[in-house]
Amino acid sequence: MPPSIPSEHRPSPRAISLYYFGIFAVLGVYLPLFPSWLEARGMQGLAMGAIAATLPAMGLVAPPVFGLIADSLGVRVWLIRAACAGAFVVFALLALSSALGVSLGFGGLFVAALAFAFFRSPMFMMADVVAVEASASSGIAYGRLRLWGSISFALMAIASGALVDPARPVAFPATIAASLLIAFAISWALPARGEAPFRRSGLRDGAADAAGAARAPAAEGSVRQRARTLLQSHDFRLFLAASFLAQSATSSYDLCYTLHLRDIGFPESLVGVAWAVGVAGEIALMAFSGPLLKRFAPPTVLAFAFAGASLRWALLSYVRFWPALLAIQPLHAVSFGMMWVASLAYTRDRSPPEILATAQGLFSASAGAGSVVGMLVWGELYKRGGGALTFGVASITALIAFVLAVTFARSTRPTRPTRRSPSGGSIFSVSSRCQE
Repeated sequence: MPPSIPSEHRPSPRAISLYYFGIFAVLGVYLPLFPSWLEARGMQGLAMGAIAATLPAMGLVAPPVFGLIADSLGVRVWLIRAACAGAFVVFALLALSSALGVSLGFGGLFVAALAFAFFRSPMFMMADVVAVEASASSGIAYGRLRLWGSISFALMAIASGALVDPARPVAFPATIAASLLIAFAISWALPARGEAPFRRSGLRDGAADAAGAARAPAAEGSVRQRARTLLQSHDFRLFLAASFLAQSATSSYDLCYTLHLRDIGFPESLVGVAWAVGVAGEIALMAFSGPLLKRFAPPTVLAFAFAGASLRWALLSYVRFWPALLAIQPLHAVSFGMMWVASLAYTRDRSPPEILATAQGLFSASAGAGSVVGMLVWGELYKRGGGALTFGVASITALIAFVLAVTFARSTRPTRPTRRSPSGGSIFSVSSRCQE
């Protein structure tokens, strides 16, 4: 069992929640306004798509790389700080070039977007790692920490839509740069003195430090070996495949939902309300995810989430009555919120604590791959058959993910909660381990 983390080294739940609030404020501005800002810079069609695709595309590479670095070197918070600083520099330079009237063109904007996507990955993925590890000692469920990110995203999306004009060259990058600077400042509330909590945090004297240094090469090799062992397990591969399919289905919502509402005559003034209702459901699920995961094992919750997602996309493909469409939106709590917390719970239970960041990086990469493939497919499907075809196929895709989830759920067994350890299920209010 890993040594306990000294209390002065543990990030407080308040600091983690505040950091989530800060980084999701960035996305609350970036995701809604970036396409319009690119369009105002003359980027359209394939050029806009290529630049916008850098965010999910980098999600294929960066999470496993940063996860392996984090576990091999035993760092979390320093990676977060470096990522926030790097992302800030990118948008500060964009704001400066816009203020000076320098036109970057496609190449410059693509490189800037790629650099931001590279730094964004550890900003968010490592926040989940820190939150999961800190929840073990605080007893506060992960969802109650993460929900502040959803709240921030919703508030900033509303505020930026009203206050930031993407047609103005400087307004958008300056707002993002300011948000990233705030997130960087907040990251210093997360203590880094307790880095490498599962290998080095208990070392307090010089002899212990020397012993730890002598063991470092073996530990580094152990990270890679344990990661390979995890990837070779049948149930974890099924989990990654199910995550890929479920996220690819979810990307149909990200890309086509607003277009679908517009094309079926949904009141334009209520489109933002529809999105907000979905986020509200997600926040509620995050807040009360602890009791759910205390009652049911993560693979079971995942299967339910994928089934709920399949139902949601099927309803979207069929329903045209706008009050009914609003009534469907709380299913976002199931198709995304429940899926996300259960996925992290499963990853946490399934992987040894020494490779938690690596395991979460693999999950993030599989989900990112699903988003990239989905974005390439749904646009063409929507052009050919509208929302009925797009969400109908998404429903079938999520249903396949459900079948895979049921399959790997059968290879799990709950452990008796007679003792709780820092590596146990208190993080998500559940204790379960998967059989090899």
